[in-house]
Amino acid sequence: MDVLTRSFDPRRPSHGPLVPFRPGILAPFAAAGLIGLLAGRLGLIPGEVVRVLGVASFHGGLLVASLAAAWEGAPGWRRPATRLALSLLVAAAACAAAPWGCLAYLLPPLVMARLVLRSAECLGMGLAPRAGWGSLGLGAAVGCFLGAHLLLSASRTFGYPVPLSPPASYLSALLYDAGANVLSAECFFRGTLFNRWQRRWGFWPSALAATGLSVLRYLVDPALPAVVELMVGAVFYLALLSLSGCALLWYSGSLLPSLLASLAFFGAYRMLDVR
Repeated sequence: MDVLTRSFDPRRPSHGPLVPFRPGILAPFAAAGLIGLLAGRLGLIPGEVVRVLGVASFHGGLLVASLAAAWEGAPGWRRPATRLALSLLVAAAACAAAPWGCLAYLLPPLVMARLVLRSAECLGMGLAPRAGWGSLGLGAAVGCFLGAHLLLSASRTFGYPVPLSPPASYLSALLYDAGANVLSAECFFRGTLFNRWQRRWGFWPSALAATGLSVLRYLVDPALPAVVELMVGAVFYLALLSLSGCALLWYSGSLLPSLLASLAFFGAYRMLDVR
């Protein structure tokens, strides 16, 4: 039980503001998303542009806030944060332009990996290549187990098919998860919020709070089908995934096992035909 009573990064303080970044950082991203949505509703811009702005503003805002928190208010975070947000915008635009353009979603993880290797501040949100092979294997196993259970439950109980066709659509969705959806959620909800709150409240209160916000983030996602059994299932599996990610981060001191768990889970989820 020792892993449930220690902090994985002793450099991070237990005091300070509840949210470890200035909320105003999110204002331009929220404004861009709302303006894009309003312009789309008025017919001023096509739906593809609305989606590009939505992806870039939402996921970009979460990642930028995560970097600001990792730097603890010190200067130097704005330039890498700008590069990361721009890489998301480029990826979303390329994916909207052509199916194989979604390969551009590999760009944000590459930008983040370069930043991790050059900036020690990223250790503050658990982004450091120090996780052992055992922790990485445990993260992959957790994600595969939850994903396999999801596929079995959805196909046997609710009759959702697992067609895996066309492969281009599956790969596009998986690339979006890797470069935007999973990356931003893990950095923000686990690496930033849970990281700060677990020093104040301990594991379970902070993990439950971060999990609640993480699940809410997915439930308000318009891309999630508005079907009752899917919404209930989403709450169950995403809550388990988030709690597992918090435990993996607490245990290993690295966000990489939690990232692997989420990627494995969403890799299974994308196999379902839930339209």
